[in-house]
Amino acid sequence: MVVAKTNYRIESSLEVFYTGGPAALFPDGDRLACACGDETKIIDLETGAVLRSLPGDSEPVTALAISPDGRTVFSASRALLLRAWSAETGKVVQTYIGHKAPVAGIAVDPTGSLLATVSADHSTRVWDVAGGFCTHSFGGHRGIVLAACFHPHEMLLVTASDDTEIRVWDLVAKSCRRVLKGHFSAVTCLGLSADGWTLVSGSRDGVCIAWNLRSGAKLSTTPVLEAVEALAVLDPGSALAAGAAPAAPAAVFATGGERGRVRVWRSDTGACVATGAGEGPADAPAAEGTGVVELLGGGRGLHTAGQPVPLVAATQDGRLLVHAPGSGVAAPPRQLVGNNDEVTDVRFVERRASGAGAGPSPACVAVATNSPVIRVFSTPRFDCLASLAGHSAAVLALDAALLAAPPGVNDGESNRSALQLLASGSKDCGVRVWDVSAGTCLALGEGHVGAVAGVAFSRRRPAAFLVSGGSDRLLKVWDTSAVVGATAGGAGGDGDGTTSDRPLRLRTVAAVAAHDRDVNAVAVSPDDALVASASQDRTAKLWRAADLVLVATLRGHRRGVWSVAFSPVDRLVATASADASLRIWSAADGACLRALEGHAASALRLCWVSLGAQLVSAGADGLVKLWGARAGEAAATLDAAEDKVWALDARGDGAQLVSGGGDGRLVLWADATAEDRGEAAAAGAAAVAADQAYANALADRDWTAAAKTALERDQPRRLLAVVNNVLEGADEPADAEAILRPLVAPLRGEALRRLLETVRDWNTHARSCHAAAALLRAVLCSHAPGELCALPGVAGIVDALAPYTQRHAARLDRLARSAFLLDHVLDSMSMLEPVDEAAQNGHAKPDGVLAG
Repeated sequence: MVVAKTNYRIESSLEVFYTGGPAALFPDGDRLACACGDETKIIDLETGAVLRSLPGDSEPVTALAISPDGRTVFSASRALLLRAWSAETGKVVQTYIGHKAPVAGIAVDPTGSLLATVSADHSTRVWDVAGGFCTHSFGGHRGIVLAACFHPHEMLLVTASDDTEIRVWDLVAKSCRRVLKGHFSAVTCLGLSADGWTLVSGSRDGVCIAWNLRSGAKLSTTPVLEAVEALAVLDPGSALAAGAAPAAPAAVFATGGERGRVRVWRSDTGACVATGAGEGPADAPAAEGTGVVELLGGGRGLHTAGQPVPLVAATQDGRLLVHAPGSGVAAPPRQLVGNNDEVTDVRFVERRASGAGAGPSPACVAVATNSPVIRVFSTPRFDCLASLAGHSAAVLALDAALLAAPPGVNDGESNRSALQLLASGSKDCGVRVWDVSAGTCLALGEGHVGAVAGVAFSRRRPAAFLVSGGSDRLLKVWDTSAVVGATAGGAGGDGDGTTSDRPLRLRTVAAVAAHDRDVNAVAVSPDDALVASASQDRTAKLWRAADLVLVATLRGHRRGVWSVAFSPVDRLVATASADASLRIWSAADGACLRALEGHAASALRLCWVSLGAQLVSAGADGLVKLWGARAGEAAATLDAAEDKVWALDARGDGAQLVSGGGDGRLVLWADATAEDRGEAAAAGAAAVAADQAYANALADRDWTAAAKTALERDQPRRLLAVVNNVLEGADEPADAEAILRPLVAPLRGEALRRLLETVRDWNTHARSCHAAAALLRAVLCSHAPGELCALPGVAGIVDALAPYTQRHAARLDRLARSAFLLDHVLDSMSMLEPVDEAAQNGHAKPDGVLAG
């Protein structure tokens, strides 16, 4: 029996935390501060979780640095604002103002007492960290000053500029000690050896130079043959230095630049001793925007008994490549993707770990973005496990197929029990088939003359054929059986995480001009008999899969159709359209059976769950909705996006969902039906127990217990009944106050605010104003004014109490005056007995008794 799902909850998500640009590693290598637009994010380097966000000033962050004790983060922005933040509280502790152009780099001296900033105004300034004042101002450079570093043992500061010069400043004499000349382009980065007397500089002229700081002599020149944007001097003899331990003054250093790879060099020989892994073949040029912009760490931690810290390479496209100190640069780094930009499609896949006898990893997610690279993330942590590089333009569509192991091939030989294939369509007009586990491209399909916006594998016979459609309005069927056969025979990919140099060529089985406008999506029926296509021409069409003969045209949407999917069990087709509706059609005759409306903007993606009993859709309104296919009503609405949700996929029968969109955020949803039912049952049992406790307290006239139960359950009516009973049973006001004060005294924060809101509501009615006054008096007598003023929204509550309280007081005054007027009239009519002396002693009739 199919159990309908009622809700999903966020299991995990991948937030945008790094958008490229400056980054700074904490001294012990466990955390990283990085720029995210105008904000600064502090992340856990192990998990990628955002620990703290430092708010921005609406201008991009241009430079970052961390104090040696790891307690302070320094940031600069294009707004010319330089600030020091507490890493623990996230509050600003100091502000520095002085530069006339944006700060390009920040350095902190080893004691943490001095801060150096270099700027586009050609100046260098040194600041007292605690006092916030400028101690030195140097202006010798003739161009933008790009980098700075302090000597670890002497009062020296080294700066580099795009005027090709390096200057060494004496902070005691406040003068330039020497100028180092040797580069022919902008000097972008500097690094000092542990003793501080060997300086390594990197430049955009493709050369790194080692200098002797004592004499200013050039020790060696290392041609790295790329524009160097980042440099880090490594601990000699460590795994990161590939075991190289040259004698002083030679150094081992790592560089990063436009090629997007980390390389390790010896300054004495100029040899490259290690090359890091990258996206695509090692000899291929890096994709635009993937170059390394920062190299951090690689030394030893200051507070971890000198343990080595990782080497972190930050790239222009928002990735962090973490090279573990024990594995070296040549080993594949762990990738943290800080910015997916815009997610165009997602698919659940399985990826088997490498190594003999390795078992399947937990479900992974293949993600296509407006980038040529497809990334495979683990769940639920969203570590980047692989990058599939091969397309030359943004990838728009994905589909997955899981094949059983070829007959006669066991796990020990093939190292996998199944083959996970992934198909992709791109703006480069190509279709590719990938082996997800090996990270290789198995096949390439060429023939479209426009961007490929939809791909779909066959279902009944996985990967027997592949369907594609795109902006050229064509629908194509590709024969992929050769891919499966070649894989079973051992072909396809070299298994090193890069794409194969010789992918197979897919053969076109059938093709047709399917629509009058762009094809947005395609789907294949569970029995492989039909193919569905969705188009901007406001129609969806059903085709015979064998030869692409038109079977039916689905008309009814008022705008373009973005997505189409076959039911897994029934002969039904569902479509999602820019008219903000979903429609369910009969695959037999093309009749529209039901229209589902609820999105506030275009419905962009849909998929079936619960064995075809329910649908999940995503829209341009940023919402994901769960629908009952039979009733046509939304069972749940999920909101976790700030932009259009372009991508959506379900795992299995809908136990998990993954969504992504224009905000670059990936969200993993888990079915919460069982949890919700358990919580509802527990809440029902608690409510029954509370009702019984309230009834027992009323029967026993235990007003305190009854009032506590009403307060805990947030039941104002029951609380009002209890307070009225207290007031009626009290002989004096002090008796009622003695019961109410111990009741309200323990309340704090939100509970106290809710009680004041209840008093405010009671005070608006004459029948409950006495209870409101009594309860308010108990609150005022039990809590200090400062505590009450600190409550959020208390000013509005007081403003609402005042006019009604004044109205009640005026009403009581009128009643009192009416009573005195009645006494005067009766006295004038001689209807009142005179009060004798005995009456004053308590032995006569009370005042106001009419004469008999």
